[in-house]
Amino acid sequence: MGGAVLATTGSVLTACGNAGPTYYTLSSVPGMIYRGSASIIEVRTPSLAGFLDKDRIVSEISNNKLTLSSSDAWGDNVTNMIGRVMMLNLAQRLPDARIFLQNQATETTPQVYVEMDISKFNQDSSGNAIVTADLVIRYNGDKPAKFNRLLTLQKTPADSGTQALVVALSQLLGQVSDTAAENLRDLPASSTL
Repeated sequence: MGGAVLATTGSVLTACGNAGPTYYTLSSVPGMIYRGSASIIEVRTPSLAGFLDKDRIVSEISNNKLTLSSSDAWGDNVTNMIGRVMMLNLAQRLPDARIFLQNQATETTPQVYVEMDISKFNQDSSGNAIVTADLVIRYNGDKPAKFNRLLTLQKTPADSGTQALVVALSQLLGQVSDTAAENLRDLPASSTL
């Protein structure tokens, strides 16, 4: 990726005054481009551990204690953002494929499904951003998975602030997208799946 990160995070949507929370959004991160896959790919809405699926950002999980930020919140449902970012990341990495989100208006039936079950999406007690995701790629819906790997990734944020945490989580989703794109790049054209 050459160190270039185009993560636009920390979209502040606060009302006048300091009474409301600061809202953040995840962002897509560029990666290696793979040409040739003309498949139709659906990114399914990821499943997220219930204790992470909060409006407020989970700032830390340590010693069985869940800490939510008192002033920082997600700008949208976090599972929706993760799915959207995954779709945008894959669209950038696989420009010849048609990639869309589950339940998005489309006239085409997908031949490939990308699924994620996320059990960690937070900061750990050492201050590292951590993402643990079971990444699954299926052809033609209910057939056995062609790819299934549990990924545990971590990154040290640039500083201790929430914006740096959100940037690091976006970058880790970029790494999950890299793994998916590498395993989707050699798919045959959609008519032959």
